[in-house]
Amino acid sequence: RKVKRLLLADDYDGVLEVAREQVEGNAHLLDVCVALTERQDEAEQMRRLVKLLAQGVDAPLMFDTTEVDVVEAALKQYPGRPVVNSINLENGRARIDAVLPHVVEHGAAVVALTIDEQGMAKTAERKLEVARRIHDIATQEFGLEPDALIFDALTFTLATGEAEFRRSAVETIEGIRRIKQELPGVLTILGVSNVSFGLAPHARAVLNSVFLHRCVEAGLDLAIVNPAHVIPYAEIAPEERELADDLILDRREDALTRFIAYYETHRAEQTESADPTASMTPEEAIHWKILHRKKEGIEELVDLAVQNRAGAPPPPVPATRAGARAGEDEVAATDVADRPDAGLATPRPRPRPGPGPASTHEAGVWVLNNVLLPAMKEVGDRFGAGELILPFVLQSAEVMKRAVARVETYLDKVEGQSKGRVVLATVFGDVHDIGKNLVHTILSNNGYTVYDLGKQVPVNVIIEKAQEVNADAIGLSALLVSTSRQMPLCVQELHARGLSFPVLCGGAAINPSFVRAAAFVDEAKTELYPTGVYYCKDAFEGLAAVEALVDPERRDAFIAQRREEILEGVARRAELVEKARAARPARSNAGPRRDIEIPTPAFWGTKVLERLPAAELYSYIDLNTLYRLHWGAKNAKGEQWERLVKDEFEPRLERYRKEVQASGMLQVRAAYGFFPAAADGDELVVYDPDDRASELARFPFPRQDDRDRLCLADYFAPANGTRPVDVVGFQVVTVGDRLLERADALMKGGDYSEGYFLHGFGVRLAEAAAEYVHRLMRHELGIPMDRGLRYSWGYPACPDHRQHEILFRLLPARERLGMDLTEAGALVPELSTAALVVHHPEAKYFSAA
Repeated sequence: RKVKRLLLADDYDGVLEVAREQVEGNAHLLDVCVALTERQDEAEQMRRLVKLLAQGVDAPLMFDTTEVDVVEAALKQYPGRPVVNSINLENGRARIDAVLPHVVEHGAAVVALTIDEQGMAKTAERKLEVARRIHDIATQEFGLEPDALIFDALTFTLATGEAEFRRSAVETIEGIRRIKQELPGVLTILGVSNVSFGLAPHARAVLNSVFLHRCVEAGLDLAIVNPAHVIPYAEIAPEERELADDLILDRREDALTRFIAYYETHRAEQTESADPTASMTPEEAIHWKILHRKKEGIEELVDLAVQNRAGAPPPPVPATRAGARAGEDEVAATDVADRPDAGLATPRPRPRPGPGPASTHEAGVWVLNNVLLPAMKEVGDRFGAGELILPFVLQSAEVMKRAVARVETYLDKVEGQSKGRVVLATVFGDVHDIGKNLVHTILSNNGYTVYDLGKQVPVNVIIEKAQEVNADAIGLSALLVSTSRQMPLCVQELHARGLSFPVLCGGAAINPSFVRAAAFVDEAKTELYPTGVYYCKDAFEGLAAVEALVDPERRDAFIAQRREEILEGVARRAELVEKARAARPARSNAGPRRDIEIPTPAFWGTKVLERLPAAELYSYIDLNTLYRLHWGAKNAKGEQWERLVKDEFEPRLERYRKEVQASGMLQVRAAYGFFPAAADGDELVVYDPDDRASELARFPFPRQDDRDRLCLADYFAPANGTRPVDVVGFQVVTVGDRLLERADALMKGGDYSEGYFLHGFGVRLAEAAAEYVHRLMRHELGIPMDRGLRYSWGYPACPDHRQHEILFRLLPARERLGMDLTEAGALVPELSTAALVVHHPEAKYFSAA
């Protein structure tokens, strides 16, 4: 950030001082990047800075840019031997053929990533295969010496526990070794800390250090690493080396669990305190741990509870069980809801098990039904009462998952152990599934068998799965208005096939009125779907509906009550509509002012930002929306809110800022542009900047039936004859898919809360990127930063997501950003936004419904 400010001010001497400070801090190589979205003279800035750095610092330079002309300018200016960052085969030979002629001409070295058309190489064999292709092209066709090639064999985090990545560190180490052995003379480089992303800081330091040691043994030449984040290998305790090697080398099935458990109990700064579960029965301790989100020792407590119920002598308690080692797994300072004033310090007394005897199967069923499920129910009750935020609920679900897994080891594999079967799906055309995943978590941790079909699921697949498993209910999720139409289609198809699975509907696009309409199976709106269509505003309403539907004593009354509510709601809605129509004011023809000055943009057409400055985006994150909407604290108030922000949210946000950027998960890119435009009734017409008589696209928008009778087209001047006189802006931004893949992997691996937090962070980061680009567009239009608005498709003024297809014909989102659309018009990757930018000073958000 400091360097950016200096570059914007043309203060090259200031940048030189920063470079000197880094060299004095023992940097061996300086990476030089001057790409700024606010300026268009990257090549000139690179030339001037390289000249100054070459004279003022001893360390060699690495030129970091996506633009070939900038590479050329830097190489021409630099008298020493630099490194160019970087080349790969992601788009075939395009990057190599553009960059290597300049590298060869100036005698530079070049970083080569082991990425090809299939993506990032994950196995040692693939890493070598890609490296060999690049090596052969560079040495045989361009005459580059092997020692000018620096291969990055890439590595991935070991923190997810996913089978796909369990051997990733081994494959990286072996990849480095094979590249060095089979491509003599080449060098290797690696971002070491990626291996530990997602772990606690003190655990990361050990894992990074041992991994670095193993990579150096394999032949690593250059390590991208912060010295503050590693420990000299000789100073690491043998026990910790062993744990790290087990994980890095994939020597044990439980290596990750053991590694995490060790550093949960060996905190960076431990404090001694009493064990709150020391005097409790195993049943009470289990209940307490689920409420307080404490995983450590839960399996041993389940063992004790089952053995007690079965009347068998309890197994010896391991010395490492939580409750036997005071102070190692206590209530953390950041766990706000654990405090006595949050009402969770004292567990609800649980009934002690009877003397037995019972089989271990019977004892396991008893523990599940009388200890685990009541504890999770209390978690849900406290969430409903506003005492717990959703991420804390998910952390309790993680403890519950471990406890249930242990109980299942005692249960005979017989039918009837599940409370019910639910098929879940995000509807066809929709790629958003965080809400569905939360429902899955809550249902499965309350004793239900969940068949999660994923996202973009066709109606016939949903119905066939429900028939196959004889589901007790179907749960459908949708975020987009356009995709929500799949829900009534599913109900209609079920009815046409003579099926009667209850249907639960939820998601951001869904409301009670929509679900009431979906419940009718005839055009006259007189016949209701027999078993009901239910609106569920959150996961716990979904749980309550399923609980009622699977209970024989409650089911019929619940369905009848729902039918009555729908009929009453429809009548009430009709009455309100009639009143609104009678009170509707006369139509106003005033509309927005037409006598405004129309700005002239700095350029016409499109521009692509290959890399947005991630560090700058954080200042544009709407923290209130992040904390309350995406991180679940919408009902927190007063002291609880202040503690949440200070102790939980702010440290987490700072950790994400550092870890996400260090891991390379961020791929924030954007495309935007300005086009001549004119209003034609309720349509916005977009023209070719090079031929203003040529129409490129039309966007029809809905108009309000009442109020101000507004339509988006009203904010643009009509054409003067056949010539447009106004300007419209468009933008599309994407964070890429790596961050979302990481969040999904955490959820699937059982780390529900971390996945939930990371997903919310990604959503707000995409919005922050959109705001960043919007401010840039205002600047290039020459208008104040508070003038005009941006409108995203899916919101009331422009509700049709399918217009994204028109947008993609105007902006190179597919070609340059790697984006795509579902059949319903949803943006892919999910963490992306698109918008139409209006410059009119009277622009406001409005509903066209």
